[in-house]
Amino acid sequence: MPKWLKILIGVFSSLIAITIFAAIFFYNMLSSSLPEYEGTLQSDKIISDIEIYRDSFAIPYIKADNDEDVAFALGYLHAQERLFIMDLIRRAGEGRLAEILGEKALPFDKMFRTVGIKKTIFENYNKYDSQVIKILSAYSNGVNQYIEDNKGKYSIEFDVLGYQPEKWKPLHSLIVIRMMGWELNLSWWVDFTYAELIEKFGKDKLLEILPDITESNLQKIPPSKNLKLLADNFIRTNLAFRNLMGWRGTQVGSNNWVVNANKSLSGKPIIANDPHLAFSAPGKWYAVVINSKHWKAAGVTLPGVPGIVIGKNENISWALTNLMNDDADYYYEKLDSSGQNYFLDGKWQPLDIIKETIKIKNRKEEVIEIRKTHRGPIISDIHPFSFIYNESNKKYSAISMRWLGNLFSDEMLAFLKINKSKNFYEFRDAVSYFALPGQNFLYADIQGNIGYVMGAKIPVRSQSASTIISDGTNSANDWKGFVPKDEMAVVFNPSDNFFATANNNLFPNFKYHISNLWEPSSRIDRINFLLRQKEKHSVKDFQNYQMDQTSEYAKQVVPHILEAFSTTKVKDKNLEESIELLEKWDYQMSAYNQVTTIYQVFLKYLLRNIYLDEMGEDLFNKFLFIVNVPYRSLLKVLQSDSRWFDDINTSQVENKNFIIRKSLSDALTYLEKKFGKDLSSWQWGRIHKVTFKHPFSGAFDPIDNFINIGPFEIGGDGTTIFNTEYPFAKSIEEFSAFRHEEFENVLGPSMRFIFDFANPDEIFLTLITGQSGNLFSEHYSDMSELWLEGKITRIKTDRQSFESNNKKLLRIIRAK
Repeated sequence: MPKWLKILIGVFSSLIAITIFAAIFFYNMLSSSLPEYEGTLQSDKIISDIEIYRDSFAIPYIKADNDEDVAFALGYLHAQERLFIMDLIRRAGEGRLAEILGEKALPFDKMFRTVGIKKTIFENYNKYDSQVIKILSAYSNGVNQYIEDNKGKYSIEFDVLGYQPEKWKPLHSLIVIRMMGWELNLSWWVDFTYAELIEKFGKDKLLEILPDITESNLQKIPPSKNLKLLADNFIRTNLAFRNLMGWRGTQVGSNNWVVNANKSLSGKPIIANDPHLAFSAPGKWYAVVINSKHWKAAGVTLPGVPGIVIGKNENISWALTNLMNDDADYYYEKLDSSGQNYFLDGKWQPLDIIKETIKIKNRKEEVIEIRKTHRGPIISDIHPFSFIYNESNKKYSAISMRWLGNLFSDEMLAFLKINKSKNFYEFRDAVSYFALPGQNFLYADIQGNIGYVMGAKIPVRSQSASTIISDGTNSANDWKGFVPKDEMAVVFNPSDNFFATANNNLFPNFKYHISNLWEPSSRIDRINFLLRQKEKHSVKDFQNYQMDQTSEYAKQVVPHILEAFSTTKVKDKNLEESIELLEKWDYQMSAYNQVTTIYQVFLKYLLRNIYLDEMGEDLFNKFLFIVNVPYRSLLKVLQSDSRWFDDINTSQVENKNFIIRKSLSDALTYLEKKFGKDLSSWQWGRIHKVTFKHPFSGAFDPIDNFINIGPFEIGGDGTTIFNTEYPFAKSIEEFSAFRHEEFENVLGPSMRFIFDFANPDEIFLTLITGQSGNLFSEHYSDMSELWLEGKITRIKTDRQSFESNNKKLLRIIRAK
């Protein structure tokens, strides 16, 4: 054998050995971060011993003697599986992301220091119920037990960013709750964008396209306010932050419904819920079963917070959807030349001015000034760095924000009381403590009752609504308090024998303004149809309904297409076949049919052909951002031959039917270029896919396939019960999580829950990913396929089932 060959073989063998050694080393290092599901731990922070069983999906059953130990166990479990996400959210709410992410996160820290989530909680800390503080303290002890016991063995994200988690405090759980309110707040977009629209088009023309808006909702815009730049500053900073957190999508709603014994095959109430939130890996929820002397509940928790958010106890079950409450308003403020006083009701008032220091990784710390009026912080001082918006030297008019999240409310107390409620009276009282984000609380109990309670603080305004930025120099535009508790909507044992919500306007005659951002009625119409079409329903029926992909919205749009072509001779083969498919369509949006693809691409071009010429690209994409707005606007415009159909860039005057025909033609051109002229290859799932993305997704393409789950082909759209929203707005290249493929599904059912009181010791529940946030865990993605296929996991909630099936047992014993 030649000498050179021996050397080459030797070098090659050495490289193989080094590679194998490195792989083993890194595997052992990374696998050491995996949670321990069996064994015994000791703690001097618990009152009595705790037992934690886990089933095959790592769903834990907590057996403890008292509430504090339940909270301790939950804290330990959440930290085991989701510590990095918990840490990211608490840091965001505190305004401390730049400490670990560097200068690029400074705009986010400025935003949340200015918004003042941590400061609000700190200033109101003594108002929280003593039981809440006791439970949060025990929960913090559990989180900190894990942090202390696992130094050097945290999940890989901490190593990548090069930092270690700090101790958890009760304050941090309250921040996590407030951050959920910030995620579901849409006013930061609508007030600015609607103001920019009215500034450009005036009231009359805007009333033709804006849904649920009356003339009294649209106030006059003060002149010379640099509105576009102000809007871009705040909106783009918030978008960049939502990118970081994976908060994509805007149809932040949900479905829930309940039937009583008269409409149930089992003879007992059945309740269902599938909250629609931005998709991410790991998902939003962590499932758990709790069993202590006074706390017996099962369902999903929000990591960072102790307690069941959606689920059941021994007596009742509850489910949530977003109320769509308008919980924030914005005001133009007039400041004096010193910038230290603001003008109100003819007098100068001093601003509340504080300074805060932001620490920045690998850079000198920065001191910022935060200014507040009596309404709240001046958010126009939040300015992104040039990497987001290169206007750092300009001066802007001051805009303040009045947000419900800057007022005291005790959502933690609400959920502790809900978790232990025994009847509707106790449930209603518990919900009364809940303020943010406003929710529709659905209810059922073991006695056979069903009901609904509106859970929110709803501002009372001087007008029917505040849709755009208001004049801050007049206190008449201030909130006038909140809707009294005894005027909040309540329903008990409805005559229909069922009740359902889907972010629709449940109470159109409600005395006070709630929202202008209702979802299209498509989902609620379909749910009500399904619940009425059968006399009695089963768990299996509910499972099928949650996967339903029939669009009542499409049923309203397609007749306009057919009408537009009814008197036109069609010569193109694909156009002729497309019209025929639309005529025969049953409005099922399957991933495997072609007609859904044709319809969806048609919608894309219809929106562009109606609005783009007059709005321009930037404003058009803002208009599209909150998806329910263009959905509802389109239906409004299609009911008329609005002047919006005319293309201002042509000499002719286009009408509705012309624009519809053009839009379908544009859609077919797009599809022929993308897939070829053979219409049989145009399946919806080929362009409509879902990927559950890790927070690091997009940072380094080669690892995305490892840290992300998917992509998967999927059916439905934003108007089907199985909500699979895709963005109408174009991909935003500055922000990786807002860089999306056209028609990419970014939001939908973050979990599915069903409970039948006929079988009190089991719930049905499926998450989008799995219980674990650890990339190397078998439970990182073990529910994704089930979720996609509409299968739902049966979770036993009694101790005997967990003990008898040889479940893994982790014991936490009190240190002597």
